[in-house]
Amino acid sequence: MPAKPSAAATSRVPAVGHGHHSRTNGAVAARTPAAPAAPAKANAPKAEPKILFQKLFKSVGPRTYSAHVKECPSGNQFLVLTEAKRDADTGEMKKSKVFVYSEDFAAYFRMLHETAQFIKTHPVSEAIKMKRMRHWAKKEAEAATAAREAAAAAVKPIAPTKVTATKPAPAKTPARKAGRGR
Repeated sequence: MPAKPSAAATSRVPAVGHGHHSRTNGAVAARTPAAPAAPAKANAPKAEPKILFQKLFKSVGPRTYSAHVKECPSGNQFLVLTEAKRDADTGEMKKSKVFVYSEDFAAYFRMLHETAQFIKTHPVSEAIKMKRMRHWAKKEAEAATAAREAAAAAVKPIAPTKVTATKPAPAKTPARKAGRGR
């Protein structure tokens, strides 16, 4: 009788860190492999995808956006869109990534184009733009004030010490040794 497959081999629960992906409703989700992977060579590290193109910009606020086009060792290309935001409490960079694979490029870019057209025909009102500009100007001023206060706290002035004049101790004269008959 054949052995029953293990729960891990039949599971369809998303698992992070496996190089396999499935597509559901246009979204990319990680999944466990259906069969055990072939054993890797003992000392061969996994080849990193080659970066073909990259572009990034720092937003007005605390976010940075980047786009990378990468090529797998198999020759397939994919796009990685990343939003990075520094956590105010820990100072740690929190990143959110979207992976778009070459077979989805046409539909994905069509969707982005249609979205951009919508935004162009329905722009944010001037009142909202001004409100956002004031918000980020206030945040920037607060950050500058906090930086100045931190720098001032780090540079502590040296407290002057009081110097008092003291009388010098009387010099001791060497005592004469009693001579032998001199």
